[in-house]
Amino acid sequence: MSEFFGKAGTKFAESGKMLSKPQNLTVSAMLLALAVVFKYFENMGMAFLGTNLIKIGFSVFPIAVAGMLYGPIVSGIVGGLTDVLGYIIAPQGGAYVPCFTISMILLGMIYGISFYKEKIGLKRLIITELIITIFINIILGVTWFVLFFGMPLEKALSIRGIKEFFDLPLTVFINYMLYKVIVKIPEVKHILKKSKA
Repeated sequence: MSEFFGKAGTKFAESGKMLSKPQNLTVSAMLLALAVVFKYFENMGMAFLGTNLIKIGFSVFPIAVAGMLYGPIVSGIVGGLTDVLGYIIAPQGGAYVPCFTISMILLGMIYGISFYKEKIGLKRLIITELIITIFINIILGVTWFVLFFGMPLEKALSIRGIKEFFDLPLTVFINYMLYKVIVKIPEVKHILKKSKA
């Protein structure tokens, strides 16, 4: 695990410095806007298996890209703002629950710690998505649904388990293909080259 998260302290420090550069803020804002658009369609989308708890969405992918380009602080902010703005633009009928924003901040930070200044191969992607699946999507997700919506633990676990069973390979595949495409974009190459300098 230290192979993936051993440089976390350094990555947080470097990511914090990224916020002082207008160009980085502009690109981060564009990624945030893309994530919010995806979140809007995700929130407005049809329920799966008769429940609103299972919705296939793509809002995590711009957050992962933010983590790859600018590190855990920036991707954590993009993740948190995606949740807040997504709720404001397309509320799902219930009250706003800040705990889900915390989950999205942590999700963004995990992407930033794992992807920033790293070669993103299939092994790294699988381990990163497994960590997110287990700790963010299942443990924290089930906890929030039990605490705030009064859902029985067994039901929440079974619903989230089904969702994650289908989501995990799809997320790994799409993230991997996305990475292969994105690193070939000249502007992205320039950003990655500068970050590794």
